[in-house]
Amino acid sequence: MTKYLNCLKAVALAFIFGLLAACAHPDSVNLGTSYDSVMDKLGAPDSRTVLPDGTLRLVYSLQPMGQQSYVMIFNKEGHLIFKENLLQQKYFNEIKPKIMNEQDIYNMFGHPCEKWTYALSGEHTYMYRFQDGGMDWALWIDFDNKTNEVLRYVISIDPWTQRDGDDDKNI
Repeated sequence: MTKYLNCLKAVALAFIFGLLAACAHPDSVNLGTSYDSVMDKLGAPDSRTVLPDGTLRLVYSLQPMGQQSYVMIFNKEGHLIFKENLLQQKYFNEIKPKIMNEQDIYNMFGHPCEKWTYALSGEHTYMYRFQDGGMDWALWIDFDNKTNEVLRYVISIDPWTQRDGDDDKNI
């Protein structure tokens, strides 16, 4: 009976934490919301950048389980004036190989879904999952291990979909 109660408690706690996590989503934040309210609701962002015009840019990545990464722009008065999912083609076109580096990409999209290192080729890769046209896709950004410069980016079918979420990378 004790095992049954412990299991029931664990399920109940998981359900409660799931509900709380569902509330803490960038989609639940409305334009005009104050910076402090966003910090209280969503916590620390992946990246925080003060833009040349004095506005503030925050990025919240929902990777690996989510397929979004949100940018939120706050005016000088500290109110949310813009919010959008970054994982779409118009933002991929802003990736500049040989100009941008790993930190630029992290500031742009937040933490990736997965990272790989390829010692023999001297490269490493970030993978971001996203949806477009009702399909699951992956954005792969390759970096040079020595310089951390972006070498290239490609888009493919989301491998998580192909392996049905299996974490075994030895496919």
